[in-house]
Amino acid sequence: MTTGRRPVVVGVENSAAGMLAVSWAAEEAARHALPLRLVHASEWPADPAGAEAAAEQGRHDGRLHRAHVYDWSVETYPEAETPVLRRSWAERRRAADEALLDKARVVAVKRRPDVAVSMAAIDGRTVDVLRAEARAASVLVLGSRRLSAFTELMTTGGIAVPVSAHAPCPVAVVRGPEPITGEPPTVVVGVDGSAGCERAVGYAFEAASLRGAGLRAVHVRPPTASMVAAFGSEAEVEEALIRLGETLAGWSEKYPDVPVERVTILGHRVRALADVAAEALCLVVGSRGMGGFRGMLLGSVTNGLIHHAPGPLVIVPQGDVG
Repeated sequence: MTTGRRPVVVGVENSAAGMLAVSWAAEEAARHALPLRLVHASEWPADPAGAEAAAEQGRHDGRLHRAHVYDWSVETYPEAETPVLRRSWAERRRAADEALLDKARVVAVKRRPDVAVSMAAIDGRTVDVLRAEARAASVLVLGSRRLSAFTELMTTGGIAVPVSAHAPCPVAVVRGPEPITGEPPTVVVGVDGSAGCERAVGYAFEAASLRGAGLRAVHVRPPTASMVAAFGSEAEVEEALIRLGETLAGWSEKYPDVPVERVTILGHRVRALADVAAEALCLVVGSRGMGGFRGMLLGSVTNGLIHHAPGPLVIVPQGDVG
């Protein structure tokens, strides 16, 4: 889970979803007594001509994703009369990046004034910048653009899937605020008895403890006809269930303050987990399973939850364990 004093890193973008992610990240940093790092990947073209081309592409793909170019950036300023308009292209784009980060800082400080905040605008593709930042982060927080799986695949608008697939730290995709109506407050974790599942369970126990919440461990079985194909033989299923019980018992000893409810559901894995997490503070899953019930926490399930989880989704890689 939390490693040393590594910061909580949040990818900042100029949208309501982006600011919601900043707010969630500030709370996460406060819970762990960690600093918060605001990072904006600057994908601006190197020159105004490139901006015009990018804006045109953005207009062409407008139904699919928003172009990362401000409207004023493609205007021409012949014989500019004011100092602002005489600034170089690089200065103008840097000023816009800094203004966005300042906006995010205000959101973070208003939410949690006790958290130390640093900011960075880094030139490069958003996916590349955030993957690099994840190497030194305790958790990487992303806003959700709520794209469909097809749209994310076919455009450059989606970053959650490619970033979470390779990040070495947990990745939180904030699809909505943590609900305040759930009684009692609960953290939900998808479980399958695999090594990846154990790390997700550990993260979920810590998350529940820090929030004063209970933990609901959810195991989803597909319809009987497809069970063997999805999970392996009956013997493998039974072995995984035994390991799962041992995993939950071990973490319960470490976090005795967290009440645990174990739930088994028959149904579609993505839909079932999303439904159970409807009023949860967050949903925690492993990035992929190894052994156990094959497919329970594989990429297809995680990717599906990125697009359908009702609130904050935390994806824990196999290598992250505390």
